[in-house]
Amino acid sequence: MFIGIAGTITVAGPSPDGNSLLFKAHNAGNWKKLAGYPVAWDRHGPALLRLEGIGLLEINFGGLHQPLKYGKEALDFLLSRLGIRGNLFGPSHAREGVAGFIAARKAAKGGRPVAFVFRGEVLPDGQEVLMDPVLLKKSVNYQLLEAGLAFPVYYEDLLPGLREELTRACRAARDQELGFWPLDRTNQGVVLDGLQDLTKRYVIFPKLFRRLGRYLQGNADLRGFQEYLAARADPVLHLPTGRATSLAALVEVEGNSVRLTAAPEDLVFAEK
Repeated sequence: MFIGIAGTITVAGPSPDGNSLLFKAHNAGNWKKLAGYPVAWDRHGPALLRLEGIGLLEINFGGLHQPLKYGKEALDFLLSRLGIRGNLFGPSHAREGVAGFIAARKAAKGGRPVAFVFRGEVLPDGQEVLMDPVLLKKSVNYQLLEAGLAFPVYYEDLLPGLREELTRACRAARDQELGFWPLDRTNQGVVLDGLQDLTKRYVIFPKLFRRLGRYLQGNADLRGFQEYLAARADPVLHLPTGRATSLAALVEVEGNSVRLTAAPEDLVFAEK
């Protein structure tokens, strides 16, 4: 069961992204009801959330970004749905401390609550809640997938029924060519002659983008990229085959071309 927690939602920094959503619980004692790691917060401040089941295009990952048009659209959509602000990626008209709720079961490494996020008052504060499809579809997590502005990113603790609902939203958005999906090259592959191609030309699965970005900051080509991946623990379950494997085994490199050989919604990653 999930725990419903009431509070206020805001964002961190002058140029936030989807990974800078902050939540201040009205009753900080509710954080102790979550499994996993202790929630990182202080007496006067909020906790940094991790959005359950989705990944947004990176706007600022160690100074790197994915094509900004869709990263900014996703952020604008997220903040508009939450009532934090209504304009596209700018500090004007921002509102701090908007009322909202989260539904969470645990906090991940680093003390970040892993949450479905809702605007307004939709859940009983501090109580167990059943996350059914009706409630799921009210979350901004689901709505971002539905709009084609987020990739599915699944970890092993996400309940299978919720994962299936999120996958349906993802595939419907892809079939209708919504959001970034017409430009997605995750499975078709991209040809990279350097970091600029990665950051400005192509939309790909954010987890793969982060690995490529780190690698290309110190390497001129992709010759060692699979070895680089294999040296990092990225265990993953491939749902169609039921095979436990690794991200490295699902990435194909030919010359300066790289692609993910499995659909993102078919992967369930292990928590580190």
